[in-house]
Amino acid sequence: MDEYFADKLTEIQDTEDTAYLLENNEIFYDVGYKVMQNQENANLLRCHRIKYNGKIKLIYFTREYTSLEDYIASSDMDTILNAIHSLLEALIQIENLGFLNMACIDNRLSHIYVESGTNNVKIIYLPVNITGVHKNKNEFDNEIKAQLVQKIERIGMMDHPKMRQVIDALEDGTLKLHDISTRIQAEKPVMHRNTKNTSADPNIGQKKIVDMPDMNQISIQSIDGQFHFVVCENEFLIGKSRERVQGVITGNNAVSRVHCKIVRQNGSYFVVDMGSSNGTYVNGKRIQPNVPEPISDRSQLRIANAEFIVRG
Repeated sequence: MDEYFADKLTEIQDTEDTAYLLENNEIFYDVGYKVMQNQENANLLRCHRIKYNGKIKLIYFTREYTSLEDYIASSDMDTILNAIHSLLEALIQIENLGFLNMACIDNRLSHIYVESGTNNVKIIYLPVNITGVHKNKNEFDNEIKAQLVQKIERIGMMDHPKMRQVIDALEDGTLKLHDISTRIQAEKPVMHRNTKNTSADPNIGQKKIVDMPDMNQISIQSIDGQFHFVVCENEFLIGKSRERVQGVITGNNAVSRVHCKIVRQNGSYFVVDMGSSNGTYVNGKRIQPNVPEPISDRSQLRIANAEFIVRG
């Protein structure tokens, strides 16, 4: 970030929170600031603007969080995988907002934060507008991936098979953040339910729901932990319209007002796309509108660009 904002803004070190002082108030992007304040994205740290000796000071309350750099250094492998996955999902969500200049994200691992207990990632976005300062998506993604590889190498976990696969994905220039996120999700530990003889059941992982401890409900949880829907009705609508659905997805313009629905028939569960603009996906496959698609425990559900997992 330093090469983009040299002599334009200064990070203030004498505070428990994170703050930046603009050397020229004219670079403050008022429109971008107002749009940010109206966003419901849980991954963007709220920016607070004050005047300090006549200059604009941007403050982000970070004292209650741990930097991703420190978090990785002090965590075990599975926790690190979860944190990296949460970071990639957060960046994907922010990129999908569309109006942000990626150069204005402080993408240093020391300035990306993790909320203890939830693994939620918090991102600093600077509402500034400087002529000629722009960063394309590939450049931004490559900077993030390179930092993660360097950090993993420093903590000495790169020889573990799971972590080695993650590093290989991060170093593969053809893979997008979504592709890497999907691979990491496959490597993450799964919380197994209490069932009997599941290893011998040939139907596990198939489309039909089997051997669920509570056939009266399932839960659908977003990978980033932001949304959690418990489905106990025969029909459960999901979308962004608070007036029309039970499961509301906020802060994501890619999601339609009534995007899809979960239906229960004879103890089995299905997802139905309601003719959404950006589609509904089950285990990576886009489903046809108005055609029920079976889902079961551990099915991966994508609603537009929002990733969910089904739990029985």
